Amino acid sequence: MEETFMQRVRALLFLLSCAVAAPSPAADVVKLVVPFAAGGPVDQVARIIAPGLTAALGKTVVVENRGGAGGVVGANYVAKSPADGGTLLVATSGYVMSAGTMTQLPYDPRKDLEPVALIGQVQTLMIARPDLGVRTLRELVDKSKSGARISYGSSGVGSTMHIGGEMVNVYTGSQMLHVPYRGAAPAIADLLAGQIDALNADVTILAPYVREGKVRGLVLFDTQRSKQLPDVPTSVEAGYPDLQMSNAYGILAPAGTPEATRRQLEQAILKVARSPEVSDKLGGMGLIGPMGTEQFKAKLASDFDRWIPFLKKTGIQVQP
Repeated sequence: MEETFMQRVRALLFLLSCAVAAPSPAADVVKLVVPFAAGGPVDQVARIIAPGLTAALGKTVVVENRGGAGGVVGANYVAKSPADGGTLLVATSGYVMSAGTMTQLPYDPRKDLEPVALIGQVQTLMIARPDLGVRTLRELVDKSKSGARISYGSSGVGSTMHIGGEMVNVYTGSQMLHVPYRGAAPAIADLLAGQIDALNADVTILAPYVREGKVRGLVLFDTQRSKQLPDVPTSVEAGYPDLQMSNAYGILAPAGTPEATRRQLEQAILKVARSPEVSDKLGGMGLIGPMGTEQFKAKLASDFDRWIPFLKKTGIQVQP
């Protein structure tokens, strides 16, 4: 009898130890911090994955918007949060770009936050107004080099749209003039009105205008064509292989997050992102190719190594 009792005690202690060691975020509520205002694409992505993460983690997952300074306010908040898996950043490629355009960040983007998983990437498309008289990127470049005044719009100084335009100037030798706007929508509106000549943005945003014939799709900054616009050539096909840019959406955690917690978050995010329902919704926004921690970490390192020297070369500077 005593032996049986002791066996039960040992079994109970073993189960309790397993429960204590279970890799789970310490907080009862997990916050997905979106460093931009509600309603934008980053906010939409966060709200698409939040319900699935709630089910996968067994904890309430909420979206918290902390906009300001081009994403710096939200990123800094997460960087300074406890490393317990309870506060996560929903970041885009702008997180990397800011390391090259902002000289006084309140956090170190390469050290204070660490990758958990990549939700997906959106390809970047360059367009021109139909009456500009160009059908390809090479024709646009040649027109610019001939002395014609070619302008391109962006969502603001230091934005990915701005950086994409300067990437074209640097790698093709064109001399397009930058026209910054307060957001992508007014830039697109002015292109449709004929006030500017070209711009680049997420393919999902621009694809409807291309299909309707309101703008001309010139090139995709990628190695593979878009399923949304299969007739638009890639930059490699256009003869400009260095023109590579996508907008990546990923989850970052404060540095020092326990490995077991990070692993559980990674597995949950990938499970949700690859589920049929969520995958369809993300695909509708143009997001493709979820990645685990190691792949995402390698991508971030490569992006930092590529973009920071490039941005220093262009001299693009933004005050946070």
